[in-house]
Amino acid sequence: MLIVSHEPAFPPTSGADLRNYRNAAIAAGFGPACLVSVLPRASAAKLPDPLIRAEALSIEGEARTASIGWWRIRAEHRISRAALARLEALVRDFRPDTVVVESIGLFKLLQPLRPLVRQLILDMHNVESDLAQQIGRTEATGPRLAAIAASLGIRRLERKALAIVDRIWVCSNQDRDKLTGLSLRKVPIDVVPNGIPNVEDIPQTLPTEAATDSGFPVILFIGHLGYPPNVDAAERLAHAILPRIRQALPGAKLVLAGRGPKATVRALAGLPDVELVENPESVAPLLSRAHLSIIPLRAGGGTRIKILEAMAWGVSVIATPLAAEGLELVENDEVLLSATDEGLADGAIGLCHDAQRRTRQRMRAHHAVWATFGPQAIRDAIRAGLELENDGT
Repeated sequence: MLIVSHEPAFPPTSGADLRNYRNAAIAAGFGPACLVSVLPRASAAKLPDPLIRAEALSIEGEARTASIGWWRIRAEHRISRAALARLEALVRDFRPDTVVVESIGLFKLLQPLRPLVRQLILDMHNVESDLAQQIGRTEATGPRLAAIAASLGIRRLERKALAIVDRIWVCSNQDRDKLTGLSLRKVPIDVVPNGIPNVEDIPQTLPTEAATDSGFPVILFIGHLGYPPNVDAAERLAHAILPRIRQALPGAKLVLAGRGPKATVRALAGLPDVELVENPESVAPLLSRAHLSIIPLRAGGGTRIKILEAMAWGVSVIATPLAAEGLELVENDEVLLSATDEGLADGAIGLCHDAQRRTRQRMRAHHAVWATFGPQAIRDAIRAGLELENDGT
């Protein structure tokens, strides 16, 4: 299997590359896998699995060449003709049975790849047309109209993609429902959920809750800090949610961690008891000392890797209903939900004041995510998404 992404998938640090690398790691159990990115690789780190190779279609500092396609919408990534030529050569050399293309942003690659491969899959990490509408609802009038126009343009691309590819992968049943009926052609849509990331670093038994010598609670938010929904969430955590929590729990601290933080996110580190960890090599130390993960997303799609990872580590999660959409977690048992900043803060305060309830939620959430999103569950989903025979391995 060959997986084509925009940004390099190794080393994996945020949602898209965590999903791409996880898929490659599982596919390597069925045969050789190759991760190829449009952008140059930032690291020459060796992949731990000899059955996975990593390539890039662009070279740092090379002269700019014309892009493929005479017109593209804003949601599409620029792909140079040189990058396409390298991809075609790689496909002929690697001879994959299946090529998986990440997201509608790489739509321009679908048609050139179609005659070169037996099975072509579009992995829709999000239903981007729906995501554009969601972001538009959080914007002012002018940006909202632009978001509606963008959503319509993306929806046309999604419809065209359904006519080209053999299969679609989505992250949840909800995303599958959003795509059903979009095309007259009945293309199979497989649910391949996001799995627990960095699973090899996480103890499968419920870890002990972090000690309180560095403040209580330590609230953690992990994500790509240049991604607009995450930027919005980080700002609300620092400006609205944390101050309300600190009125009841003065020792509360907020840790924001992720790659590519915008200037507005960097500025949050100047606020009292707000820490920014930029481009962490590993999030394991952060999760091992966190008590809560509050995820106040107002826009997004797919399923939340950050929720799965926190619960797998035994960190209690409080989130908006949208943030937990598609995970099918039990409200008030495995996760606390609220659509408002005030409700999220009050939920955190109540949970911190009730140690037994917090322990119960940690235990039940931990069991749920390992059962539904652990390695074997995702392996089975990918096997089905590749239409491989189940031989029991």
